[in-house]
Order: sequence, then structure tokens, then C-alpha cells
Amino acid sequence: MVIIVNKHSYSSIRLKNVAYKEFLDITIQDYEMIFKQFIYLCEDVGVSSTGPINFAVTQIDLQKKFNIEVFMQVDKGFRPTKDLNFRTYFCIDMLLQGRITSNNFVEDEIALLEDMNKFAKENNLSFVSPYYHTFKTDRKSENGWIDVKAKVFEND
Repeated sequence: MVIIVNKHSYSSIRLKNVAYKEFLDITIQDYEMIFKQFIYLCEDVGVSSTGPINFAVTQIDLQKKFNIEVFMQVDKGFRPTKDLNFRTYFCIDMLLQGRITSNNFVEDEIALLEDMNKFAKENNLSFVSPYYHTFKTDRKSENGWIDVKAKVFEND
């Protein structure tokens, strides 16, 4: 199931001590591997997650390969390496947000992005960022979902 969460207000992403890495020429089959590699790289520099993993698709080519930036808040700052970068904070406001709550990620993401684009068009909004994805779970880690957010600009 997909829903637009915030039709009457905007969402934000606010993180501090952010580890991040850009992965190039990725396919959908590579997802699990890159998230495991990202966690390993964080462990390798001695930091632990203090929040969920986020990612943004930054480019898609004609062969359906894409570039994604994976990032998450970590427990402390660290010196960037050739494989893992660090920024002290990541803040972005004015985000339209949707949620995917099923296990049919690919099909439901397409439906959600269509709904978000339709809502934006009907409300005179333009997207000015990639779609940010955040993996979330309940406190017991029994139920999970993906929040999808994108920065919008209100057109005159």
C-alpha cells in the first residue's frame, strides 16, 4: 500500500554526524549488497548507526543503471576515507512525503511517485530534489516501511 503522508504540511530530514557514500552504476539486484557494504564501511571507521539508513537516487541511465547516495546518522564524527565520507549535518525542509508499507517495493514505489507527481501538479508544486528514501521499523522491528520524500517548491 502507498499513501501520501503530508498533504497539509511539509516534512523534513534533519541529521547530524552523517556518514555517506555514492554508489555508481547500480541495479536493483545490487541493493542488498550496497547497504551491507555501507554498514561494513561504517564499522570499519569505528562508527555505529544512530538512525535509519537513507538513500537518494541521483541519476538513472538508459540501461536502467543508477547512481545512489546512501547516508545515515552515526554516533560520532570521523575523518573521511577514500571509501566513506562525513558531513557534520544534513538538513532539508519543504519535503512532500509518501510511504510504502508493502513488500512490493518496485511496483509500489512507481505508484507512489505517480501519486506524488499528480498531487504536486494539482497543487502547483515543482520537485527540486531527488527522492529520498528512509527505511523505518516499529520499536520491535516487526513491521517496516519506507518513507519517500522530495523537496518541493511552491510555484507562483
